[in-house]
Amino acid sequence: MAASSGSARKAYLWIIVVAVALFLALSAAWYYLAAQLDARAEATIAAAAADGVEIGCPNRTVVGYPFRLGLRCDAVTIDPRGEGLRLTAGALRTAAQIYQPNRVVSELDSPLIVDAPEAPPLDIRWQLAQASASFWTEGLDRFSLVAEAPDVALAQPAAGRLPLVASEHLELHVRRREADLDLALSNRGIRVVAPDVPSLPVFDASLDTTIAGAADWLNGYAGGTARQAMAGREATLRALTIDLGEAGADLSGAFRFDGEGRLSGDFELAVTDPQRIAALVAEALPQLASVANSIAAAVGFIGRQENGRTVIGLNVRDGDVSAGVIPLGEIPPLE
Repeated sequence: MAASSGSARKAYLWIIVVAVALFLALSAAWYYLAAQLDARAEATIAAAAADGVEIGCPNRTVVGYPFRLGLRCDAVTIDPRGEGLRLTAGALRTAAQIYQPNRVVSELDSPLIVDAPEAPPLDIRWQLAQASASFWTEGLDRFSLVAEAPDVALAQPAAGRLPLVASEHLELHVRRREADLDLALSNRGIRVVAPDVPSLPVFDASLDTTIAGAADWLNGYAGGTARQAMAGREATLRALTIDLGEAGADLSGAFRFDGEGRLSGDFELAVTDPQRIAALVAEALPQLASVANSIAAAVGFIGRQENGRTVIGLNVRDGDVSAGVIPLGEIPPLE
């Protein structure tokens, strides 16, 4: 019995020794990686400053011991010198699992204040905003953003706000697929409340598309206009959906933009209550009112019925929209 008891004590002792050794090794690895992360953050801020962009991260701290690794800042500021643009947001918290360092999750506190030249400042708020980013050999591979109750307003004197638009739930997902970029966006319970804007019903909107050759946008879009970004690019629109409950529209098809920002493509439009959709488009986007009304008339005239919706094929050539041989109007080029 004594020999058996002694063997058990030795086994327990070795377990304790191994556990302590693993704990010390994990602690050493964490503090080493924490120092590397803090140095990388400092180098990134310095490199941005050298390129003319001031990034503020007051009280920056590495957190997450012992199984996570991340940064925490009391606030975030981004100030591109000489451009008159300044972004200011609340506290930032990031974290990555030690065993999966290439996937980073983050959380940003409201509000985000956007000061831009020749424009009133925006005050953007939310209840919860979380993002995740996955990195691979070519850089950023996937990015997702989820925001609960986002609310956009114009900042007013004495901390006042002039509401513009709000919604219940916003999601954005982008990913690299070889050389192409997949993008999916959904926004639920959208309410447009801006002054001097026609009263619109609460609606949902979503977008699912692939842009050819745009995967490198994940590594940092160099800027420029929408026309410059999309010039010569082809894309596939799997669905652009607006849902107003009893009325709605779903657009899909393949398209491209030329160097002048003119759209060409072949689309399929499925509509419930096309006249109401056209009236709402005309109120929200007066420049597209004639096209929307022409499409609504064509849908009722030559559309086919599928699953309770009216479906019509649309052809767009250099911005000119037609349904077969029937001309419907013109879409303005990208700016």
